[in-house]
Amino acid sequence: MFEPLLTQPQFIELTQRRQLHLRLRESVSDFSLLQTMGGHLLECVVTQACSDKGLILRSHPYLICELVSGEAPALDAAMPQEEILHRSHGQGWRLFSALGISPVMCADRLRKGLVIAVEAQGDSVCFRPQFDQKWLLVTLERDLRLFGGPLELRRAKAVLARAEDLSQNAEALLLEIGEIELVRQELAHFANHGDVKQHGVILSEVTKVDEQLLRKKQLLSHHYYQKVQRPNWQHAANQHEDLEALQRKLESYQLLAPPELNLMVEQMFLDD
Repeated sequence: MFEPLLTQPQFIELTQRRQLHLRLRESVSDFSLLQTMGGHLLECVVTQACSDKGLILRSHPYLICELVSGEAPALDAAMPQEEILHRSHGQGWRLFSALGISPVMCADRLRKGLVIAVEAQGDSVCFRPQFDQKWLLVTLERDLRLFGGPLELRRAKAVLARAEDLSQNAEALLLEIGEIELVRQELAHFANHGDVKQHGVILSEVTKVDEQLLRKKQLLSHHYYQKVQRPNWQHAANQHEDLEALQRKLESYQLLAPPELNLMVEQMFLDD
């Protein structure tokens, strides 16, 4: 379903060891990226592996793809060898965000940039990702994401499986709440489909998942409003005092207090 969103195929000739640099455009917000997290952002296919090796790239318009020359940076020693892909003629891979990872973390990592080392080795091309597992290279023959059940249910369950990080700032929490609302709208649209209404098991599963999403949204909303409206835990969330009124109170205290006490308070602030 995300194929129409990708750009026209772009052929890149491999004449030497190269690096594929991927990053988000500056004008793209994290909220816009949420709309495309369910599909792949980049598709790469190897062509003419025996001679005149090259790559055919199709990427999302939000993504900037640059193939630059140069040696690849040092590989992380902890990187599993199975993450290094060897692709021959007609084979390829797709770039997916990892399931269960916060979209805030995925978007932040993509905004900083992803680097993939590309090197021709005999009749194949070696792809070595230089980043952690927030983003994955999934081979075309193992891309089963479109066949693992309804996409709406899989996205909703992935959001539920993600652990809540309540230490995030207000903007990150708002992004999490926005993702939950987006997933719930997709579930509602999916449940109103005529074919789904005839399957009681699927409809019951959608109802249970939607209730769990609602409870998770309530928890995140509670912490969001605490961060926005209650920056000081010593006061109630609905306590608001005018700065001018506070200034008048302070002046009144200074007039009523003895001069020695005022000097002592001033000295305490100087010491701090």
